[in-house]
Amino acid sequence: MTTDAKTDSLVTAIERRLTDISEQQHALAVEKARLLDQLTPLRLGILAPDTAVAQLKAKGVKLRPLPPAPSADQRPRPAPLKAVASIRPTTLPLALAGPQSPGKTKAAL
Repeated sequence: MTTDAKTDSLVTAIERRLTDISEQQHALAVEKARLLDQLTPLRLGILAPDTAVAQLKAKGVKLRPLPPAPSADQRPRPAPLKAVASIRPTTLPLALAGPQSPGKTKAAL
């Protein structure tokens, strides 16, 4: 197989994959628009929640079950704290006078 043939087959495979992705994105956009149309009356408060749920179920929309609400008896537990090593390097005090004797400066010598 020549380099041109390999390049052409690669480009064809990439174009096919991009076409598939584009079709999936379009299908998802259509589904999103349909779901937003169904949820808008509920968001605006035009419909009662029970009525909206009944209409969605009648249209064949499957709703995910909600997780159970936390009970009032249970207090939230704080996250456990872990000891972490300090990221700051330890510093040593610098000698102000250096190797000279205290009280004398270079000018005095």
